[in-house]
Amino acid sequence: MRSPWWVVGVLWALSAVALAAKKPAAAEAEAGIQVAGTILVGPEGKPVEYELQGAAGLPAEVRRYLDFHIPRWQFDPPVVDGKPVALRNRMGIYLVARPSADGGMRMVLQSAAFTPAERGGGHDLTGARMHPPAFPEAAAEIGVEATVYLALKVGPDGRVLEAADEQVNLHFLAERDAEKWRDIFARSALQAARGWRFHVPDRGAGAGQESWLVRVPVAYTFNQRNRYGEWQAYVPGPRRTIAWLPEQERDRPLEGLAGGSVNTIGQKGGVTLTPAGMGL
Repeated sequence: MRSPWWVVGVLWALSAVALAAKKPAAAEAEAGIQVAGTILVGPEGKPVEYELQGAAGLPAEVRRYLDFHIPRWQFDPPVVDGKPVALRNRMGIYLVARPSADGGMRMVLQSAAFTPAERGGGHDLTGARMHPPAFPEAAAEIGVEATVYLALKVGPDGRVLEAADEQVNLHFLAERDAEKWRDIFARSALQAARGWRFHVPDRGAGAGQESWLVRVPVAYTFNQRNRYGEWQAYVPGPRRTIAWLPEQERDRPLEGLAGGSVNTIGQKGGVTLTPAGMGL
């Protein structure tokens, strides 16, 4: 799908980052847009209904793209207590703009994340006390923004046992020292995360474990509320291998996770988009 209007938005985002750079960067900037919402998946694995957060404010081409593809998605049928059921999930979608063969640009689904909607009653791991980290002063002074994707291991008392930064994406193409900025943001996020507390599941299949693994993206932006639903340029950081994460989780795209959200790794009861369903 191509449109001069959405392409202009993408190019504007990329050019804003490029203008901030006086030297070429080691990693190339990409343009992406995050969309959140909810989806009800039926027992056959087909979407029954969905809702996009702030749909009226999304670029028209993005709405058309998602309205065309989401009804055609195929999921592994959700199962609860051994029986297929209809299940409502929160979803995070991340679309990126990629060059096409004809010299234009096309939208591609980079990642889609799904977590069960609040069920209450202690079934899910949720945040209890998660004070956000302070914006690094040195970064704030020159306008550097970033998203830090944290992986956490949470113990039975809700305390963080292990914390690691899986990936740090910069939203500013620094002319040098990109690794320095990634390290500054990672240390800030990790320091805050080690003091977080969580409510652990005490009912259902997730209860009674020795530990739980979660991902929490920490977004460092100056005007986050007004960024949702807009094309944004970013410089993807290298992916770190975390030894205590399951091997099948180590390459899972992270950009679809919303900033500040708590995403349990390997959580049962959610829905999974099949590989064929991802083939958009």
